[in-house]
Amino acid sequence: MILFCVKTRNGEDEYENYGYYETFTVKDFASQKLSDVTILSEHYDYKFTDKDEENEGEYWYGDKIVWVEGVWKITPEELKTLHKFGIIYYKGGQE
Repeated sequence: MILFCVKTRNGEDEYENYGYYETFTVKDFASQKLSDVTILSEHYDYKFTDKDEENEGEYWYGDKIVWVEGVWKITPEELKTLHKFGIIYYKGGQE
């Protein structure tokens, strides 16, 4: 199970969003079994291509630049904590 952070730059402003995968590991990300493009495409529901690439790992999404800032191993308990504080929506986080 992994947590990922997607960053967005809109002009001078930057902000971040988080998501997770229950079926992938950090090793899968490191070996490109799960790529930046896949994460971004699924997160934004948009098919990113090479023509969208601005710099290595950064992609145009409309008038914004987006990229995967990081990927970390996470446990269900840690996801529940992030859910509790409104940082991420976790389906397994409801009690």
